Amino acid sequence: MNLRKNIMFVLFAFLCVIFAFNFKVYASSPNISRTGGKDRYDTSVKISEANFTSSNYVVIASGENFPDALCAAPLAKKYNAPILITEQNGLRDDAISEIKRLGAKNVLIVGGEGAVSSNVESELKNIGIMGTSISRFSGQTRYDTSIEVAKNIGTSNGYFLASGQNFPDALSAASIAASKQMPIILTEKDYMEASVKQFVDNNKSKTSYIIGGEGAVSDTIANYTGNSKRLSGSNRYETNSAVINEFLKSGFISMNTVYVAGGNGFADALSSSSAAAKTNSPIVLVDNNNMSQQSIVKNNISSVSSVKIIGGTGVVTDAVVNSLLNGSTVKSKTVTLDAGHGGYDSGAVGPTGVLEKNVNLAVTLKIGEILKQNGINVVYTRTSDNVSWPADVNEDLQKRCEISDAAGSDYFVAIHMNSADAEAASGTETYYYSSSTDGKELASDIQSSLVNAIDLTDRGIKTANYYVIKNTAAPAVLVEVGFISNLEEEKLLNSDSFQNKAAQGIANGILEKINQDK
Repeated sequence: MNLRKNIMFVLFAFLCVIFAFNFKVYASSPNISRTGGKDRYDTSVKISEANFTSSNYVVIASGENFPDALCAAPLAKKYNAPILITEQNGLRDDAISEIKRLGAKNVLIVGGEGAVSSNVESELKNIGIMGTSISRFSGQTRYDTSIEVAKNIGTSNGYFLASGQNFPDALSAASIAASKQMPIILTEKDYMEASVKQFVDNNKSKTSYIIGGEGAVSDTIANYTGNSKRLSGSNRYETNSAVINEFLKSGFISMNTVYVAGGNGFADALSSSSAAAKTNSPIVLVDNNNMSQQSIVKNNISSVSSVKIIGGTGVVTDAVVNSLLNGSTVKSKTVTLDAGHGGYDSGAVGPTGVLEKNVNLAVTLKIGEILKQNGINVVYTRTSDNVSWPADVNEDLQKRCEISDAAGSDYFVAIHMNSADAEAASGTETYYYSSSTDGKELASDIQSSLVNAIDLTDRGIKTANYYVIKNTAAPAVLVEVGFISNLEEEKLLNSDSFQNKAAQGIANGILEKINQDK
């Protein structure tokens, strides 16, 4: 009996430890999700789908020109509406389908016909929803448009003043302005248009914030507003930090849910602003080559339960998200990139004469730039067609391994284009050495990411005894991006846009593996 009791006690203690451990991991590990489409327009639709089950209203803004669109967030929050962005001359089919799904009866267009043409209005009237009401907020200039929106929002809670010449500062305030129902007023750096001046004159007693430094909104303008508080930093990301910190201190925004969007474009952050406002959440702007935002989330990580990434991995990489959450980069990692063939060896030759060695090098250099932007130490076996080894296959391959080993590389990735006698052969495959567990994981991560990026046939991961993946000290893979012997794929492989996609896919796979190692 005593033995049984002892066993039960040990089992109970063990389970307590397990549950305690699981709770600790859960509490310190936010749920991460990504909402992204094939482009900015698709992303805005997906944001709407994810955050709005229905809505009587929808806000339409330009996805091509930022000025008019910047003021849309408070308007969208007031009417509990998503923001759908559009091209100037017409809505895309998926946007029309989303408006129908929402059951929207009222459409609010922000911007003049130079931003959203009358053709969009005509489409909206013909989408099959009876009684659809369309209102347009616009003025002669972007500044006038911001005032027209402000009139609808009102200034009982104050207002934000930001540059109309660029988008990042206004975007930093977008979700907060929406939550607080404070309009975003646009101004030139040193000059107020008549409508803006009149607005400021009528609201000098109101709470107001200047977003951005003197290079965006001069002290002359700031002083004219009265008692405005300037929120700024040395760049767009530090300004974003200043805005978030200001409203975090006041307790107005919550770090429970954090939205993350690229700071080099306006569309994704704008599209997510009305969704972020629902939970009083900030939008953290990031750059794939800029880690200045990491302290904001890291310093409040205990409060963060959900991180919503807006846009694909080409806009916000997984490495940047990892840095944002953990406050550290992966700078200590070294990856050797091997552009196959080169110099005396052309590699395979395509039907129209495209040389494999040239495509290999182009893709490899693009991968290297992406990795370096994410803090990876990149080593190349070659950066041009002038190779450092003699015209001897064995010495050639051995030299590539030696370059990687001398650098103390963590991973070795060889880039090749496939070839076959059968002209119809097509697709992507990645090889690893059979005894390398890390090599297999790297091959799997790269293959999955690459296929998603370029949408060629997935030929899977495979084992092989290729010299470079067998004889390097680091885990190694050899990527066959596509078949240069296939006329259609040769054309793709030789195009800059396709090479960019392939490079991003391979780089993302490498970064995914590195992040798993941390």
